[in-house]
Amino acid sequence: MTGSVCPSPEIDVRPARGPCSRTRISIEALRRLRRSGYLALRDISCDVDGDGLSLHGRLPSYYRKQVAQALVAEVEGVDRVVNMIKVSAPPRRMPTGHDRPSRAGDAPSIRRNLP
Repeated sequence: MTGSVCPSPEIDVRPARGPCSRTRISIEALRRLRRSGYLALRDISCDVDGDGLSLHGRLPSYYRKQVAQALVAEVEGVDRVVNMIKVSAPPRRMPTGHDRPSRAGDAPSIRRNLP
C-alpha cells in the first residue's frame, strides 16, 4: 500500500492567526528593533492587533521613527504598521570639554590700558 504524507491541496497550511502567531510577530519585531544600530529603538514597544502592528514610544528624530517602521514592516505576518511614535528632541545635555563655560577664576584676565 502506497500513500502520500503530503497535505491535500485543499488544506491551508499557513499558520493560524492566534495568540501564538501574535506573540511570534511581537517578539520578532522587538528583536529587530533591539538589534538595530540605534540604541533609542530599544525603548520602542509594539502591539499586534489582527494583521497590523502598532509602534509606541518616543524617538529623537523623524529619521529614527522611519527606521523603526521599516524594520518591523519586514516581519512575516505584518500587513500594516501603525506608527504612533512621537518625535521629541532629547533633553539638553551639559556642555563638555571646550564647550564648558569657564568659571570666573579660570578665565584669562584681559587688561586694558585705559587713558
